[in-house]
Amino acid sequence: MDIIDVALALIISKLFGELAVRLKQMAVLGELFTGILFALIMTYFHGISFPLFGHTFSYNVHLTGESFELFANLGIILLLFIAGMETDIKDLKQSGKRGLSTASLGVTLPFLFGAIFALKVMHFQMKQSLVVGAIFTATSVGVTVRALMDLKQLRSKAGTTIITAAVIDDIIGILVLTFVLGTQTISNLIIGFIFFMFIIFVLALGPVQAYMRFAHEKMHSPYAVAAMAIGFGLLIAAFAREVGLAPITGAYFAGILIGMTPEKKVLDKPLNYIARSIFVPMFFVKVGTLFDFKMLTQVDFKFFWLIPIAFAGKFLGCGTGSLISGLKPKDAVRVGVGMMPEMEVALVIVTFAYGQGIFPKIIGSQLVSVTITYVVLSAILVPVLLRLLFPPIESAREIVKNEQ
Repeated sequence: MDIIDVALALIISKLFGELAVRLKQMAVLGELFTGILFALIMTYFHGISFPLFGHTFSYNVHLTGESFELFANLGIILLLFIAGMETDIKDLKQSGKRGLSTASLGVTLPFLFGAIFALKVMHFQMKQSLVVGAIFTATSVGVTVRALMDLKQLRSKAGTTIITAAVIDDIIGILVLTFVLGTQTISNLIIGFIFFMFIIFVLALGPVQAYMRFAHEKMHSPYAVAAMAIGFGLLIAAFAREVGLAPITGAYFAGILIGMTPEKKVLDKPLNYIARSIFVPMFFVKVGTLFDFKMLTQVDFKFFWLIPIAFAGKFLGCGTGSLISGLKPKDAVRVGVGMMPEMEVALVIVTFAYGQGIFPKIIGSQLVSVTITYVVLSAILVPVLLRLLFPPIESAREIVKNEQ
């Protein structure tokens, strides 16, 4: 029933997204609540069955099949690919200093807050405390990028700082992960990153321009240029994963390369239509499904203190870092809020640590529950807060009309 999962998730997420827009919120909230609705159904209700044309039709909601996972994973990759295309390389250079300052403090403070709380208040062992600190270090900007796109603020000072900081944050986060869990040697990661950036630099010198020019001028099949661009983005995302970086980092840099070509002008509309109508909503539905209602009832209350501690660490660290680098207080607050979401790395760290037996079974399961809760809460709260922090925008209907 993989296909039915995708169909229902797509239809219901768009209906909820429409409701969110009519309530003057962003569509992403409707997509997240769709996932939470499915999580509620999966937790407390059994499947449905009824006779249909002489046969008994039965269906269980699970949203864990290969088709749904593929749609969701492509969603986040395409989202960052488009964000890269919309990033002006001059803006990226100008925000480099701000990004480094923001990312450095944005990793350091949540790591220290989480580790000290686990060590002194929860009385964890040192290694366990370091893992707790590492869980809340790496920002996942999928939610923030989507919100900034909807708000038309991706190229604002706060927007470019968030994007730049997120790329640096990803690299620092991987180094922290390596130090705490020992998944790779730091030297291998550094070599991998240098090799990745070397390939990106070489591609920027001419091969990407020639590749896209060929796709646009020599290929006559419908939408060939869009397909070639997406294929390139996926290849760079896979390459990034192979050298130890996050695939979304690779997708972002691939988008920057494509954005430097003249073909960018003919790609904006088709890529946004493909990504934001089908694949991107699936990713946010998937995030919502992480909410486990039953598991939350089994968590010791003191574990929940990690959630405001993580929020405070990210907000204070990233906000202070951007403020020190020269941003105005208003923009520093926007950066601090925009850097709050966490996703893939946090879930990978906590599940890996749990699977490796670093935590006893009961403590490990509770930590997983709290991490998932943070992921979902940050995904819901950040778009709402950004909407309040940025100036009013056009309605969703006006945005689509202007893009046509």
